[in-house]
Amino acid sequence: MKKKFNIFTIGCKANQYESQAYSDQLKTLGLISTKDDNADICIVNACSVTSSADKKSINAIKSLKKRNKHAKFYFTGCISKDVKNKIDEDIIIIPNTQKESLVSQIFPNRVIPKFKIKNFDNHTRAFVKIQDGCDSFCSYCIIPFTRGRSRSRTAEDILYEITKLTDNGYKEIVLTGINLGDFSSDISFVDLLKEIHEIEDIKRIKLSSIHPHDITDELIDVLINFEKMSKYLHISLQSGSNKILKKMRRKYTTEIFIEKVKKLTSLNSDFTFMTDLIVGFPTETLEDVENTLNIIKQAEFTKVHFFPYSKRPDTAAAKFLDQVDKNSVDERKKLLSQMANEIAFKKREKFIGREMRVLFESIKDDYFVGSTDNNLLVYVPKCSEIHSNDIKQVKLTKNMDGYILGELCKLK
Repeated sequence: MKKKFNIFTIGCKANQYESQAYSDQLKTLGLISTKDDNADICIVNACSVTSSADKKSINAIKSLKKRNKHAKFYFTGCISKDVKNKIDEDIIIIPNTQKESLVSQIFPNRVIPKFKIKNFDNHTRAFVKIQDGCDSFCSYCIIPFTRGRSRSRTAEDILYEITKLTDNGYKEIVLTGINLGDFSSDISFVDLLKEIHEIEDIKRIKLSSIHPHDITDELIDVLINFEKMSKYLHISLQSGSNKILKKMRRKYTTEIFIEKVKKLTSLNSDFTFMTDLIVGFPTETLEDVENTLNIIKQAEFTKVHFFPYSKRPDTAAAKFLDQVDKNSVDERKKLLSQMANEIAFKKREKFIGREMRVLFESIKDDYFVGSTDNNLLVYVPKCSEIHSNDIKQVKLTKNMDGYILGELCKLK
């Protein structure tokens, strides 16, 4: 009887990529993926970016152990010291530095396929990790301690993997890493994008996230003038207060952030942006919150991910005085979220009545769900003319809560 495996993934796109690589390796070795309670091997790919993520990681391994009595357990990913101290001794911990050899450690006497992906299960877009680690050591962030120093893959390795993914039908590639701006390989990041753009069957290229100071004029030129590049960026902000950004050890100011946003939108008015914001960072005042509101208004984000500040072991910010109490954090997050949602709605409203290209990915209730080239989420009623992974011209008809309703354009 063939052995079965279960992989549970928490956190970022880099983790999702790595879990897919494990899945592809194990399937090549003849194992079967399962979500039932009969796995022989269980892998938890953990996240430790917040205390909430720590709890999810611990709960995941406990739940899997309870349901898979005879399995062997492996725990990898970003693991804080707090989590390590709470893991049972019979669980094998594989540190991030050995992450790519995890399957080799499970099967030391077998020839293991390379740590690459050929598919991205249950997705029509594929995440491709091109960089790992981080050298920034922001005052609040545990990632440099759990992921290690920045390192990048070779262009040949990346291009080969992407070519294989397009051979398997993938039309959208999302380049991911812990810090894409740190990419440093045998070619520059911009030249890598140009090489990927030449792969014939790719229809759309996205970047998972990037810092404002890494958005160079050369990168802007590629984003604007290369057709397959998504007219969208997720730009990490974290705070709209220069005082807080300095305490966070970020390498940019709000002025630099807005300058990049305005430059891109001046060159293409369809360009959209998403961001992350930390609420309640130590010493944050109501004035800092007001400054953040002003940046949200100026940038007109289509979506903002809000994270309550979370103390992380070994980070500088954990030792800061003037920690913000939970009630204040909750109130500030509610205020910022409400404003961000109102602004996002107004931003989407500008596209109502337009005809735009949509790549469809999934089905939800009675709708096909996809995204435009500038990352607007679009729902279209199910019909026989649409299939997963299709690209169709869609008229955007009605602005909804977080998405846009559309209808297929009639052939002319």
